Amino acid sequence: MIGHGYHKWILILLVLTGVLLRSCYKEEVIEEPEEWNLPERVVAFDQVYAFTDMEEHMLLYTLPSDTIISFTPHVRFGNYYSISINGIELRDGEENDLEEVVVNHPYTVVAQNSEGRNTFQLYFTNLPMVHIYTETEIPDEPKVISRAEIQYVIDYIGEPQTLLFQTFAGIEIRGRTSAQHEKKSYGLELWENRNGSDHSAPLLGMRYGEDWILDAMYIDPLRMRNKLSFEIWEKMWSGKSETPWRTVNPGIRSEYVELFINQRYMGLYSLSERLDETLINLSAGRPGAESVIYKAISWEGGSTAFQTYNSEPEESMIWEGWEQVYPDHLFCWEPLAELRKMVVLDENELFTEKIDSLIDLECAADYYLFINLLLAHDNIIKNYYLARYPDESRFLILPWDMEGSLGIMWNGRDYKTEGILENNLYNRLRELDVEGFNDLLENRWNSYRESIFLLDSLLAPARRYTGLLKRSGAIERENGRWQGVEIDIDYELLYLSQWTTLRLAYLDQVFD
Repeated sequence: MIGHGYHKWILILLVLTGVLLRSCYKEEVIEEPEEWNLPERVVAFDQVYAFTDMEEHMLLYTLPSDTIISFTPHVRFGNYYSISINGIELRDGEENDLEEVVVNHPYTVVAQNSEGRNTFQLYFTNLPMVHIYTETEIPDEPKVISRAEIQYVIDYIGEPQTLLFQTFAGIEIRGRTSAQHEKKSYGLELWENRNGSDHSAPLLGMRYGEDWILDAMYIDPLRMRNKLSFEIWEKMWSGKSETPWRTVNPGIRSEYVELFINQRYMGLYSLSERLDETLINLSAGRPGAESVIYKAISWEGGSTAFQTYNSEPEESMIWEGWEQVYPDHLFCWEPLAELRKMVVLDENELFTEKIDSLIDLECAADYYLFINLLLAHDNIIKNYYLARYPDESRFLILPWDMEGSLGIMWNGRDYKTEGILENNLYNRLRELDVEGFNDLLENRWNSYRESIFLLDSLLAPARRYTGLLKRSGAIERENGRWQGVEIDIDYELLYLSQWTTLRLAYLDQVFD
């Protein structure tokens, strides 16, 4: 029988492990906060200040759970000497019993200082939050220095706690079409200091990285199509015993956050990984067999649809609708040029004989099924990546920017449930039935329809996220923040359910 002393040491070890994990994850800014001339803070619970919207007089704090029966945080005042919450006078520097608190419920905070009295509405959310402080206006490019704070919850051996991650960061507006919207998306790069040295961290449990995206999800009335799509892509690969990818998940992950910029609430965002060489464990190869990543960036000219080959590549990072993403220090267009020439120029016999040596047909089949499942109209000619590992000749395909999918177009308008997306590469693969490509599509479709592509499997995450966004109050705050945004998330979920049902029925006939 194991003695009591053994259990005691196991408990101590577990506690120490939790402390070490916390210390490894938490990052502190290099400079003292005073050097940033940070605006006023109001109140902190357990050493983490509530984020403040000074224009709307709103406070927001990430709660460790949806409801806490007896919330007794250690309270610290900011720029005030007297603070009350719903009439309960708080004691600075001590634990205070605030009784029961729940997410998405207004609590009146009255704060007094030498300049007078301010009244705030305090809300608790169960979503992480990001606060960006900048000294200048955020431009389209280049990135400007900022201080980033991320408020999040982590569970230490059954005891959830609210923590704060702090770092320098460079920030800029991102996107082409999306940059024209009132609600902007942002590119965020973690920095060690004001000089812009890269700094890597695993934000919100995602992979280590320095480059991140704050996606506004503006054209998506459901605020989850990008997230849902990449989770389907991840499931398609995670269930395989062998894959051509040198990573567990060949796609981006994302987490919902609520964003503040300079003490102004900006709404619901998705903090997501950036698709780069780190994400898929790509490394440099020997000359002649380099690893490369190309991105299809343009609909025009037919190049990214493999219909045209108009010119030889030059010393530029852009070539006929393609952008070289990796490597970023030298031009390496030969692998893409070879693939394009084969698809566009070669006769059927030579194409059939050699295309399998230049592109992974199993990955191509999965991408074809994936894009057509979602009817992602903007991702068959544009918004996809071609990647090749070092010392490998075959390309792999990765999706990107999936907002215009699952029943909506790139501009957010509803889209039909019928139709098949094609480009010249897939047309030739299917018409010539290269390596039994049509049977491969049919077999894989039938296999996925028994698991990942089941209607309930596709809709379960959407239902879960709908509940999360409603419970947290983030959808209400999103509607209140942006003029003209009136999201009825229950209606949008119903539309997604009906659209997906009809789409599956149509594709069952196509791939039968």
